Amino acid sequence: MATQFEFRLIDGNAADGELEADQLIAIVQSLKEVATKLGRGQTDAEAVGRPSKRTQHVAKLSIGLAPGSTRVLVRRAEVDADALPIELDEERAFDDQFLAIIESIAVDERPTWVPDTLAAAAGKLRSALEGAAPTVEFMADARVCTTFKTTETHKETWSVVEFEPRTETVAFVGRLRVVNLDTHRLQVTDDVGNKVALPHVVSDATVGRLLDEYVTVVGTPERDAKGRLAQIHEAVIEPAHLLPAGVTVGLPVAVSLEDMMASAPGPTFGGIQGLTDEEADGFLDALGL
Repeated sequence: MATQFEFRLIDGNAADGELEADQLIAIVQSLKEVATKLGRGQTDAEAVGRPSKRTQHVAKLSIGLAPGSTRVLVRRAEVDADALPIELDEERAFDDQFLAIIESIAVDERPTWVPDTLAAAAGKLRSALEGAAPTVEFMADARVCTTFKTTETHKETWSVVEFEPRTETVAFVGRLRVVNLDTHRLQVTDDVGNKVALPHVVSDATVGRLLDEYVTVVGTPERDAKGRLAQIHEAVIEPAHLLPAGVTVGLPVAVSLEDMMASAPGPTFGGIQGLTDEEADGFLDALGL
């Protein structure tokens, strides 16, 4: 059975069992974002793009309200009511990590295992809880895990550290699959399906013409908790045949026919080393060649 989590919102503005619409929306949206990030990690899914059915299964939430101050009830949704009540390891791990995230918000400390994408989602949840109540009591299966004052937590704890200039850069070649200039969302996908998000693209308004074309993306890499390339920051996008000066991506260099023949086993162009042409001809004639 999925763990039943409860956020008891104490001394909020709304009546018991109620929440202002904006407060409820903020909490629900941030809970969904935290769940999706956790689900991607537990199912080894890509950090961007549409979640797989397996990820959605693990991360799907059921949320309700109940009186007693105001209680927000959260648990993983039962996808199939007729299914046997057997939890997968990744589902149990999801519950454990969700509990750890909330307890970390309460003590105002970001765990070292939390990647930037999950930290950003946790920061939104912290802000949503602060907007709803000055005090929050958090429970798991009717057990009080922690009680904390939201004003004693800080958004900076979960802020994504801005990238400082570094010498490390990465070059990624693939098709530019997503260009949304309204939200500044861009994404590039290589030929084996790896998807990389491109926040803060330099001069992104000029790259729309390259949609669905092969491009080279050069910038500062961000990797997920498993070490996979998830995002490229301050990216510069060029057609794949135009690499910025000094950048290589390991593409093979054209090799001439002469060079290939010279490296092949057997006789080579230019005669036999140590023999004159006449001596070499005589040797080959003796062999019947």
